[in-house]
Amino acid sequence: MVKKIVKIEMAQSADDTVLLSWFDIKKPNLSAVSENGIEFILKTQACNLDDGDTLIAEDGYKIKVNIKKDELFVLKFKNAVDFAKTAYEIGNRHQPICIEEFSITVLNDSSLSGIIHSLSHNEDISIEKISGVFHQNALSHHTH
Repeated sequence: MVKKIVKIEMAQSADDTVLLSWFDIKKPNLSAVSENGIEFILKTQACNLDDGDTLIAEDGYKIKVNIKKDELFVLKFKNAVDFAKTAYEIGNRHQPICIEEFSITVLNDSSLSGIIHSLSHNEDISIEKISGVFHQNALSHHTH
């Protein structure tokens, strides 16, 4: 039987856990399976789950959310022109992005492989591949 999640809160205890990716936690209609094999669904207007949130089902069953580390690229720039051009190119691919001072962090995604490859030839740009939880600047991934 599939459990329907009716509430999200921070709870101290849970009956179960689920490991979700960054893309999973952004879905308005999430269907997943917990560590104990419990299938559940979550339907919300805008789903922005955080690490440690507890999903509460209609029957009171509690599932703690753990956010999976993703493969990320951290791009660091020495000049504003390369920084701006790269941010523009990534934006044109409608990819989530985290922009900081002369630094861009993006999820490793096949649609960015050409950009990453071309940047690797520029000695004014450093590229580091890391594993971590992605935090974007914008409130939503992509809307029109």
